Amino acid sequence: MEQDRRQSGTYRFNSISFYLNGKARSLDLPPGITTLDLLTKQLHLYGTKCSCNEGDCGACTVVIAYPDEDNIVYKAINSCLYPAAKLHGKHLITIEGLGTPQNLHPIQKELLEYHGTQCGYCTPGFVMSLFALFASITHPDHESIMAALEGNLCRCTGYQSISQAAAELSQKHDPASIVPDFCRRVEPKLFNFKQKAGEIERTSSSRYLIEHYLQPENLDELKAQLAKHPDAKLIAGGTDIMVQVNIQRQNFSQLIDLGEIAELKQIKRQGDGIHIGAAVTYSQVMDSDIIKHDLPSLVKLCRLIASTQIRNFGTLAGNIANASPIGDSLPLLLVYQTKLLLSSQQEERIIELQDFFWAYRETALSAAEFIREIIIPLPPQDAFIKTLKTAKRKSVDISSLASACRINPDGKAMLALGGIAATPVLSKVFTREFSPSADWAALAKKVAAEFSPLSDVRGSAAYRTQMIINHILQYREAYHG
Repeated sequence: MEQDRRQSGTYRFNSISFYLNGKARSLDLPPGITTLDLLTKQLHLYGTKCSCNEGDCGACTVVIAYPDEDNIVYKAINSCLYPAAKLHGKHLITIEGLGTPQNLHPIQKELLEYHGTQCGYCTPGFVMSLFALFASITHPDHESIMAALEGNLCRCTGYQSISQAAAELSQKHDPASIVPDFCRRVEPKLFNFKQKAGEIERTSSSRYLIEHYLQPENLDELKAQLAKHPDAKLIAGGTDIMVQVNIQRQNFSQLIDLGEIAELKQIKRQGDGIHIGAAVTYSQVMDSDIIKHDLPSLVKLCRLIASTQIRNFGTLAGNIANASPIGDSLPLLLVYQTKLLLSSQQEERIIELQDFFWAYRETALSAAEFIREIIIPLPPQDAFIKTLKTAKRKSVDISSLASACRINPDGKAMLALGGIAATPVLSKVFTREFSPSADWAALAKKVAAEFSPLSDVRGSAAYRTQMIINHILQYREAYHG
């Protein structure tokens, strides 16, 4: 039947309702269409720009508003990677909603005043990133401004003028003057939104790379859909899957989106450790008081992953399930002795993270099974835990080498490495030979000799070998410092 559907050009369209720049909209969307394509190809709103189409440049940045507990939050996202079906029940704000040539928004006025634009192609993305920041924080400092803009690239203006404009905005404005009245009018409607998303079967002359985009509302629906479509690809944030669609033109028969399931969006402290749901984003990890108190190294690590836009919908569980050997979070999670709660319609089981990775991008997940929770046992309060990442630039870059080190008060130690083999690995040599009085330089050379690193565009084998040594020596300085 699936073969017949592909030949006939019949697809399952997603029926969603949302708000766009203050106005209610109901649309039937081709399966898996991105928010960027929705804006430019269907709604003919061209202010949001396409440049890289893989979440690197920020030109496509838009803002979504939605309820988070008792608040409405405003989050910048990369519209090129954000499936439009996720907009259901949210408020999408684009550059067209913020101002006109006759009545500029305060952010636009300051960028103009400080000459923060030349060709203007990237400017809408900068405006929207600043809008999300100033809608959320009163008088942000320079560090917060730079963090908000790290996912936006400009090729002609230079960042100093943009930074100056943002600093002026921080002095003059607060959320009350930044958030337009139409946004405030929509906020109560978002809290009261009850309408369910739907589907409709349509025949189309266009070919879509995704044939069916499913949106379960709870765990039971997710399990049932996976049982029916055991070969379906799971999507939480979609920051990797949508790159495969946009750049590699990869086809998916079914994508099952678990990103909106409430049961998977929780962070809890329980007797066996911290439980992080599979739909919890990096930003939620960074904002969690539980994580800040009990797992501060994880907060610091998330700050090094991608950009604010990506962290606002990318997930920690997605980084694990993706099973890339250069997944930034994986070495730290290994030394945290992380466990995974895997779930299906038939059973639930707990597995050690180190047993989850079988080979390059191959994992222990069975058909119709998904990661439900990440479980991190609480480390000793005075344990030394630190993680390092080597990349060509500080933000929005994939690591050449990532590592994490843990030394417990009793002297037991662990070192995990990513980017040197087909899977993230734990060093047996470091665990066996470490002692508080060890010769770290000699130990670093022994650990480096334990592995045969790969060579690729991000670094040669010799470079990675030297980085292993350098990371260990940096851990020495931090441990003794």
